[in-house]
Amino acid sequence: MNTLLGRIIPVSKARNNLADLTDSVQKNDYVVLTRGGIPKAALVDIGYLTKLQSAVRKMYQKTFMDPKLMPFTREFSQSEIDAWEEEDKL
Repeated sequence: MNTLLGRIIPVSKARNNLADLTDSVQKNDYVVLTRGGIPKAALVDIGYLTKLQSAVRKMYQKTFMDPKLMPFTREFSQSEIDAWEEEDKL
């Protein structure tokens, strides 16, 4: 997790400062809330969240597989993958 721009704050401390923390997140800044030292949630600027959601949607569209094609898919064995890699070296 990139915490260069974000701050890490325990939930117990954030509770008393929630309004200020909410006002402090702007653009791609964020606050990571922890419980017991473990990251549990984040406060982010709504514009940044919208931008992230849009980016995820675009990635999903590029990698989406039509459910009708699922019966025609399979996992390749390691030996098949190794053979293809050898062919690529030629």
